[in-house]
Amino acid sequence: MTLTIRTRSVSCYGFRVHDATNTSDETPKGRPRDPSRDEAIIDAALDLLVRDGYDRLSMEAVAALAGVGKATVYRRWSNKAELVIDSMATVKPVIDSIDSGSFDGDVDLIVAASCSPPNQRLLQIMASICSALPREPELLAAFRSRFTEPRIEAITAILQRARRRGELGQDVDIDMAASIVPSLMLQRVLMTGQPAGRAYAEKVVGSVLLPVLGLPPRPSSPTPHGETP
Repeated sequence: MTLTIRTRSVSCYGFRVHDATNTSDETPKGRPRDPSRDEAIIDAALDLLVRDGYDRLSMEAVAALAGVGKATVYRRWSNKAELVIDSMATVKPVIDSIDSGSFDGDVDLIVAASCSPPNQRLLQIMASICSALPREPELLAAFRSRFTEPRIEAITAILQRARRRGELGQDVDIDMAASIVPSLMLQRVLMTGQPAGRAYAEKVVGSVLLPVLGLPPRPSSPTPHGETP
C-alpha cells in the first residue's frame, strides 16, 4: 500500500505549524506493538502459572515479573483468561515429530519425549490450569485444542503407521490407546505435584500401553538415585 502524506502550513497562536494529511484509506494505528514485550509477558505468565496456578495468577503479577507496566499487559489482553489462552499457543507438544520408521523405535522416543524437560514443563502448565477448566469454557476449549488433542493426535499417528506396517493388529482400539500416555503422565503431576521421571514413563508405556496394544510388556529401568520415579 502506498501512503501519501501532504503537509500545509497553518497559523496557531502566532506560530507556524505543519498539518499532516493522511490520504491513505487506513487510519494510523499508533506506535507498533513491540514483539519483545509480548514474549516477556507470555514467559512471565507461564512461569507464574507453574509457580502459583491459574487461580492465583494476576495481571499485576505478570506485569511485575515481565518488567512492564500493568497498562501494557491490559492493552494486549483484557483479562487473564485471554492471556493464558494465547500463552498456551506458544507451548508445543514434543511428541508430534516422532517417526523412527519402526514401532519399537517410536516407543523409545515416546518414553524419552514424555519425560523430557520441555514435556515436564508442559505438564506442569497443564496441571496449573485444570482447576479452572470447569468454570472457564473458553479456557477449556483452548486446553483441548492446544494441549490435549495435539498430543493424542500425535500418538494416534504413530499407532496408525505401526498398524499399516503390520506391527499392530487390525483389532487394536487406537483411539483409546492413544490417550493412555498423555492421560497418565498428566495424572501423575496432578496427584504428586511433580512431573514424572523416566522410570514412570517407562512403566506407563511398557506396562500399560503395550499390553493394551496386544504386545508383550517391557520391563522398566530402575529409578536413578535422586530422580522422581
